[in-house]
Amino acid sequence: MDGSQYSPSTLTISIGTTIKWTNKESATHTVTSDVAVFESGDMAKDQTFSYTFNTAGTFPYHCKHHSGMKGTITVQ
Repeated sequence: MDGSQYSPSTLTISIGTTIKWTNKESATHTVTSDVAVFESGDMAKDQTFSYTFNTAGTFPYHCKHHSGMKGTITVQ
């Protein structure tokens, strides 16, 4: 998370890949699945959240605090 956005905002990965998000901002952010698959909870600056994607599919996510922050993970 940098500049009030996920970077990159879209990513294609293989099944079994672990993604790690890091909040590089002073603002609190979350990594919240749109379909209730994963939830980071509030993340302060420099906190991280990791999730391993073990199922193929498309997983959109957002920040609960900033409606413009959105991303998508595609798992093949």
